[in-house]
Amino acid sequence: MFSPFRRFRPLSLAAATVLSFAGCTGDDSPLAPVDAGPVPPADLSQVEAVVSADAALITAQRIAFLSPRNGPLSVYKMDPAGFNVLRLTKTADPVYQPAWSYDNKRIAMVRERWDGNVSRTDIWLVNADGTNGHWLRNTMSPWHLQDPSWAPDGTHLLVSMYFAPYWYLGKFDVASGNITVLHPIGGGIIGRAPSYDKAGKRIAYVGSGRLTVDQVNTDGSGHKVLFKSSGPPVDLPRFSPDGGRIVFVKGPLGGNTDVFVKNLGTGVVTKLTSSTAADGLATWSPDGAKLAFVSWRAGPGQIYTMSSSTGGSLTRITHTSVSEGAPVWSH
Repeated sequence: MFSPFRRFRPLSLAAATVLSFAGCTGDDSPLAPVDAGPVPPADLSQVEAVVSADAALITAQRIAFLSPRNGPLSVYKMDPAGFNVLRLTKTADPVYQPAWSYDNKRIAMVRERWDGNVSRTDIWLVNADGTNGHWLRNTMSPWHLQDPSWAPDGTHLLVSMYFAPYWYLGKFDVASGNITVLHPIGGGIIGRAPSYDKAGKRIAYVGSGRLTVDQVNTDGSGHKVLFKSSGPPVDLPRFSPDGGRIVFVKGPLGGNTDVFVKNLGTGVVTKLTSSTAADGLATWSPDGAKLAFVSWRAGPGQIYTMSSSTGGSLTRITHTSVSEGAPVWSH
């Protein structure tokens, strides 16, 4: 069944969410209190390392993630050990694809927006504490917008824009609300899931056939292919904080995906996960030493952390009976 925590989603996000969470309970659900830490699982054999409430694990860093634990699919945040969970969005309709600004003060996300009988996916913003929720522009965009990712200077977001039958890379100006297509020589850049390196000089994205991880300079020049798959699609490429590596997901649509990291200096590609269930949606820790990701290896999708070099030191940090995912580490 379709899950909104996997990146390969149809345009009809709301309908797919209804199918996935038809059995979810409302705000009185006993699955997990809104502001409580994770409950250790009954079967500890599913987890290589179990987090504790050790004060040393509680830091200023936060991981934003998606969960239906208290009703509609909402954005929450927690510390890297899985404690101090706080719900940030309480909209009646679901939200998707949270993305931290580089100053860690705002989170952008995708939300379905209606204008009469017409709906499109658009960009919704909240402060890091969940306040000041608002659309990025006053009127609904003429296009479906997804995959928000902040520019390091906070002036704009990179997005995926849908012009049938293709997705293009676009820029969404925060101050004006203007949306423009990224243009290399010869036309707009066809692809999805764009993101900057920390220096704001390079953009990584998924190529038009979903079989390549591509790179382009911010002005649209210097295109190169960083990774090419001969079979299953790739998704969600993200530069490491030092810009020397890139993480991405590879695997069949809706199937057993895995997390890979490529060293851009040596060209070595390392497969970090190899469970019999889907693993994906990886996000870098601020120091680049760890990745947070979602996995279905123990049943419903849950969030784990692991070494970004070896895939070792695997630690499960959410413990609920509903699928949670789409983790995004603060900068």
